[in-house]
Amino acid sequence: MNIEEYNKAKKAGEKEYDYCVSKGIHPYLVCLDDMLSRVEVESRVKLGLTDIPMEKIVGTYNEGRSNAFARNFMPLLDKDSEFAMKWANLYESMEAEGLREPIIAYEFLDQYYVQEGNKRVSVSRCMGAVTIEGYVTRIIPKKNDTKEIQMYYEFLDFYDKTKINYLSFSKEGSYTLLLKATYDTTDQPWDDTMKEDFRSTYIAFSKEFAARGGSKLSLTTSDAFLVYLSIFGYAEAKDAPASEFRDNIGKIWNEFELYSHHRTISISLNPTQEPKKHTLSMLISPKTYAAAWVHEKPKEISAWTYAHELGREYVEEVFGKQINTDAVFGVSVAEAVDTMEKLIADGYNILFTTSPQFFPACAKVAVEHPDVKVLNCSLNLSSRHVRSYYLRMYEAKFMIGALAGALTEDNRIGYVADYPIYGVTASINAFALGARMVNPNAEVYLEWSTAKGSAPKQRFREKGITLVSSRDLNAPASMSREFGLFKGDGIGVLKNYALPVWHWGKMYEDILRTILNGNWKDEEESADNRALNYWWGMSAGAIDVIYSDRIPTGAKLLLKLLRNSLTTGGFNPFSELLKFRDGTQIEAGDGLSPEEILNMDKLLYNVHGSIPSIDEISEEYRAFLEAQGIFRPEAGTHLSDATPLTGQDTTPIVQASDSITTQE
Repeated sequence: MNIEEYNKAKKAGEKEYDYCVSKGIHPYLVCLDDMLSRVEVESRVKLGLTDIPMEKIVGTYNEGRSNAFARNFMPLLDKDSEFAMKWANLYESMEAEGLREPIIAYEFLDQYYVQEGNKRVSVSRCMGAVTIEGYVTRIIPKKNDTKEIQMYYEFLDFYDKTKINYLSFSKEGSYTLLLKATYDTTDQPWDDTMKEDFRSTYIAFSKEFAARGGSKLSLTTSDAFLVYLSIFGYAEAKDAPASEFRDNIGKIWNEFELYSHHRTISISLNPTQEPKKHTLSMLISPKTYAAAWVHEKPKEISAWTYAHELGREYVEEVFGKQINTDAVFGVSVAEAVDTMEKLIADGYNILFTTSPQFFPACAKVAVEHPDVKVLNCSLNLSSRHVRSYYLRMYEAKFMIGALAGALTEDNRIGYVADYPIYGVTASINAFALGARMVNPNAEVYLEWSTAKGSAPKQRFREKGITLVSSRDLNAPASMSREFGLFKGDGIGVLKNYALPVWHWGKMYEDILRTILNGNWKDEEESADNRALNYWWGMSAGAIDVIYSDRIPTGAKLLLKLLRNSLTTGGFNPFSELLKFRDGTQIEAGDGLSPEEILNMDKLLYNVHGSIPSIDEISEEYRAFLEAQGIFRPEAGTHLSDATPLTGQDTTPIVQASDSITTQE
């Protein structure tokens, strides 16, 4: 009889017991029967003989002998008891012959509760077993909107496809993202080879992550693995030796730290104004810079690319030979890494990428080239190696909404939005606020140009709406004048009134001056180990509104006053009472914080329309929305329920140029 091993186990149990008591935690095994008395059960499913992860066995089915064990399944009863003798005899038997009889257990919310075999679990843990065989019955609770249940149903979908039960994530959306990161090309269940390849890859990563001290971070090993795959990819990880995992984990350790802090971001509202004092080394051997832009679409057909190309040309005019520039067009997501690597090999050490879909490629390149400044044009995406940048367009939309409210003759204004991405909902609501400020009866009718079956012009015509706010930019090849705020007479004659101006060149100039002035590193430090996002607006000269001479004098004066207030920071459009279509409201006050504006995902009550689910968007736009949309990976749900990997559901910290920092 191996009573020595029992004594060791008992000491571990007593230590766990004392810890739980000191923290006010129930010190014995959790009883599932008690929990189920407060839960609506949808169904029970027999899973048959299953390898149960030891770390997921958290309790017993009924009270019975639950007080004989501490919460970690280590024994608590006296060494002279009959229980201790049986435990010690079982240890000797399992040491000689292994586990002879599987346990019987229930799985509930991805955790396991033992009905028969508590001592077998206890002994197996003492022996360092990773799994134990057991006959498992799954108890499925009724679906509801709680995070715990939502994550569990996501796990069930993942399990149906993979039969993998040893992962543990802390964020919603993670199982869906993992599927996309591994074998997203097939709708079929994983075969044995796929499951074995994944398991061996995961174990290899887990060993190196643990050796590096991963247990000290506030994230699970599965969380860390998903972060790793988002940068290096599964194809590369699947064949990686231990040394490669070790090296790569070291390179991206700050990404794990960022994720463990809930992927908070620091929002820069204005460019750094004061140049850093040059050190002697900077004066003697100043560093030379070359900047390159990487675009997904050609400038001839894409208004978005064309606007950024104008920004690059502006940079050339401002800096001349001080900064060499170039641009690459028509780059697919699959080609992004190779394109950036070639640019770096050609001497470019500042890379601007203008599609959110390039973000994973940016992260991989930035990790491999820490001396290269890599930036991605996106909002709310989180990486310590890549800086995001975008413009606060809601300020311009507020001004144009005020003009529309003054010009409308029937209180009805059409609004065409492109993509349900970060910042767009704020722009729609700001437009509606501006219109309502000038005209209390103004109503905004929303259409989405990227939705399935989209026909905004036809729908506005059917409703008799003639005053419309449409796309902000036109590609060079487009002859349409249906942009900005315009009025149509139904027979093709248009009057253009106002247009938001995206001054990317000014933003690029200020970013480059930050690098040239030596403030790049200081900004990183001021972000306090958070991902840094530039979100600049009128105060930075990065956006404006141009308007026609045909608008009334009073309307011109109003626009000038609003521009001045927004530029100086004296007015927040979202400071008034906000009533939303879902019946909720926010009382008037100091105004929503930048992070609240950025993450806005519901419409004001005077906006007629809705935010489409990803299933309602045309297929060709979905990849873009998966990178930047206000959805979590499951179709049809929006930001308020979301926690995807690269940046959604963040808790930003606002870092303005005057160093005022706030946090929710």
